[in-house]
Amino acid sequence: MTARPNRRQILAGAIAAPWLLRPAAGAEPSPEPKPPPKPMLDLHIHLFGIGDGPSGCRLAKTITEGMVFKALVAKLESLLAKLPSRGPRKSLDDAYVLLLADQLQQSGLAKGVILAQDAVYDRNGRADWDRTSFYIPNDYLFKVVGRYPERMIPCVSINPDRADAMEELERCVERGARVLKIHPPTQGVDIADKRHARFFRRCAERKVIVMVHTGHEHSAPVADVGLADPAKLQLPLSQGCTVVACHCGTGWPSDKPDMLPAFLKMLDKHANLWGDTSVLGTVGRVPDVARLLEHKAALARLLHGSDFPFPSQPWAFAPIVSLKGLKELQRVQGLANLLGQDLALKDLLGIGRPCAERAYRLVCGGK
Repeated sequence: MTARPNRRQILAGAIAAPWLLRPAAGAEPSPEPKPPPKPMLDLHIHLFGIGDGPSGCRLAKTITEGMVFKALVAKLESLLAKLPSRGPRKSLDDAYVLLLADQLQQSGLAKGVILAQDAVYDRNGRADWDRTSFYIPNDYLFKVVGRYPERMIPCVSINPDRADAMEELERCVERGARVLKIHPPTQGVDIADKRHARFFRRCAERKVIVMVHTGHEHSAPVADVGLADPAKLQLPLSQGCTVVACHCGTGWPSDKPDMLPAFLKMLDKHANLWGDTSVLGTVGRVPDVARLLEHKAALARLLHGSDFPFPSQPWAFAPIVSLKGLKELQRVQGLANLLGQDLALKDLLGIGRPCAERAYRLVCGGK
């Protein structure tokens, strides 16, 4: 029987023959393993519903009878038809949730921030349903996100004009909300009103990120376009809030006034201000995107957002991509996943992955 060497003999042999510890002459060293890709997040994904189920959602006829809504529903129906069967779809509200979950899972994103939408409120702080065109309740948001907690993060919506705004804020934070959205031009709220200072101060204390629509709105009725002025962000910023200016104050070339310069000016003044890239992948925003890309300091403060379900239109960006990029643009145009397509388009523009990774860090933490 052959004796087996013990541990001491093995170590002695290695010391006596150091060539055994080196690679053979001419051998290539093993390449360093690549670090895993950093997680990405979409900060601006709409929950959607018409109220044909028990969701409590509302959508006014001024929206549902419009061409934008009909084209959007047709697009969603075409995507729904490609989904594998997951049981009966009792309503459009339910079908949308199934589609959203599937799109997010196939997008390459780690997570998505899902948005609710509060109502318009009267002078007494009561919901004014006659003036509310779009409503997605916070409770419905929590219910949907609770079905997909590994992928979805709730962004509640609280109009600070409501009588119970402070109570609703505390309730939502206790349920896990760490992002909040306000849409001043459609909700008819002036966030610069000093009466709201206490509300925003509490948001800062509770470390709730405040997202605010800025710039021009084209998919819902607007009470006052001036309410979307990025300069109005001064109040929540002064109260210590981390604020995201949705859409960066952009608009179409025909929109007046031009609000992008106001956003850029606010960035220079406030380190706690960010902008998101939601809706920037659409044809009407191409000129403002070109202007934004020229502002190098602003690029470091952008966060990725898609504005799903509103689709990007990659072909519209042909005039501002390089000749080399035209072939890639054609590939992006053919992508079926709307969230992935929007991210790929913005990657081509240089505001994709870095902004999506930055958004993840801001909302979820980490380096």
